[in-house]
Amino acid sequence: MSDATAQDPIEWKIFPRNLTARADYSVGGNPSNTRLESGVDNCYPGLEFDQRNLDKAFFPGLIFEFHRSDGAILHQILANGAPSQQGLTDADNNPPLYLWALVGRYSTSQSEADPPVFFFNGLDGLEVWRRVHDLIPGRIAIVLGPSPGSILTPSLGLSRQLDQIYDSGESLLQRDDNGRLQIAVLVGQRAQYLDENGVIDVDVYQPGDLTRSLCSPWQYDFRDCGCFYWAASKPDIVTSGDGQQPYLNFQRRDRNITPQPSEVLAQWQREQELDYAELIEGVWNQLPVVLNDRESEQFIPPPGPPITQLMTRQQVIDELRYLTTVEHALCVEYLYAHYSVNAPMRLPESGVDEQTRRIFAAANEVFLIAVDEMRHLRWVNEALDLMQQPPSLGRAQLIGRNFNRPFELERLTPEQLQWFIDVEKPSQSAGQGLDGMYVRLLTSIDRQPEQFPERERLLPLIKLIIDEGENHYKRFLSVQKHLAGISPDSYLRPLKNPQSGTQLASLQKLSDQNYSVLLGALQVSFALGDRAGGMVLEQSRRAMFNLHETNHYMASKGVRARFKLPTTVTTTMTRGNASDRMNTLFTETAAAITEVKETSDFTEHDLAERQQRINEELFQRIHQLIEEDAD
Repeated sequence: MSDATAQDPIEWKIFPRNLTARADYSVGGNPSNTRLESGVDNCYPGLEFDQRNLDKAFFPGLIFEFHRSDGAILHQILANGAPSQQGLTDADNNPPLYLWALVGRYSTSQSEADPPVFFFNGLDGLEVWRRVHDLIPGRIAIVLGPSPGSILTPSLGLSRQLDQIYDSGESLLQRDDNGRLQIAVLVGQRAQYLDENGVIDVDVYQPGDLTRSLCSPWQYDFRDCGCFYWAASKPDIVTSGDGQQPYLNFQRRDRNITPQPSEVLAQWQREQELDYAELIEGVWNQLPVVLNDRESEQFIPPPGPPITQLMTRQQVIDELRYLTTVEHALCVEYLYAHYSVNAPMRLPESGVDEQTRRIFAAANEVFLIAVDEMRHLRWVNEALDLMQQPPSLGRAQLIGRNFNRPFELERLTPEQLQWFIDVEKPSQSAGQGLDGMYVRLLTSIDRQPEQFPERERLLPLIKLIIDEGENHYKRFLSVQKHLAGISPDSYLRPLKNPQSGTQLASLQKLSDQNYSVLLGALQVSFALGDRAGGMVLEQSRRAMFNLHETNHYMASKGVRARFKLPTTVTTTMTRGNASDRMNTLFTETAAAITEVKETSDFTEHDLAERQQRINEELFQRIHQLIEEDAD
């Protein structure tokens, strides 16, 4: 092999430039594609990082801000930088100095001995940054002055003076008789930003500096994006704290003046709003809290129970166990009310009048709330499991400590709908209303970490239930709006029990059995826990579909669902007896399906056939999961 051939591989060798690639072992941390060179280098608003935030330190020892309409401002003078050592102090930067001019090359074709001079008269920060960004490594000179509008008048003679200072490499600070800085011309090397290992100078850039002005995290979208975009969680139009002015711009700069009616629209002129620089520099911290679209200078949370009324650990367990029965009872009441509404299971795509759409929307909302209550039943049982307690699937006969109302299956009459609204209405006091019961639990657990080592996992579960409870209240109000002006006789079905021995009686028996299967699947889920329990929970949705389909069909025939509670629901299912329990349920359900098939017409026979296939697959999968859990 010739010498030239032997050297060829060296010429083409790729030398690693970052720490991760240089290591001969796996290094934890960001991969090489997170380096600045491989980023999408754009801004305003930007994708990966905003180059302006990198270029703010283009002159060593100084930090500039380009997010302004009045030019580039000097934000900070670093104590260990050359400008500080040459006599530039913080006192010189009060009021702030601005970048007036720049001397430097932006192309290698330009002579280093005769670089161009750029004057920034009347330019905004973005335009100034464009020149700064284009600078190539090498010597540069900058001109600073104490006002946004540069008093420098661009001229050939002034350019030559700046060139002379640039060539000499000696900075110049000119002051008046009182020592105030009039102009500063500083000479230095254009900053490189990265060391030889490709690491950003951590003494200059703080965490979050490079992304602080992008759509993400939020500042630009917070200012520019209004209702119905992701920043819609930010208020747009608010009411004043005293309630007197209903149409205020939340982002108005002057918060001390209440606009007259003729001036309300003027608040939305750009110059009247907080700008990007103010948001980035932290003025947003002064924005008030907004609750129910009304500004407030302080947030005072609803009072929790007195410290003497906090619940003990056993009281919390007992209350959780009771609340599982309440969630179960409400779920069934909501389902029954849903089936009482004369609406199809699915809305046809065409040929539907406005009243039918409104009735369907009301019925569908009630059903979705019932599904949420089933989820609450699961969450409360998860809380019991965290406290090493057995699950609870009983059903309350009395709903609410303070409501003192018995469990009842009633149609969605205006009176029953009002009861649903009342029970879900958010409470401001612990112990009052359904969510108030959870508020007292939350406070008791939060204030007594020594009694509740599971505190960090319990609190999110209970907060979820409280939050969804408030949402249910609003959704029931929407149901009320959907049905407003429609006579109950127009949307309610006349539900009753069928005659014994009829095909509809067989369907009612199948409905009860589907209810038992659903509760049985939930019992297995809670008994197995962890991964197997979660997979059984997914399977229980199929049991829910069978129940829903059967009850919808019965309701269309004027037959009520009984929701007959199985006796086994109050006894604990364990890993040991889960298989036997499910075998019994399968046998009883198969008998109910057979009875429907033997006594029914084609439509009901087809329903029973479909549910038979679903149940066979359901029980087979549950048994498989039980066996896998045993192994």
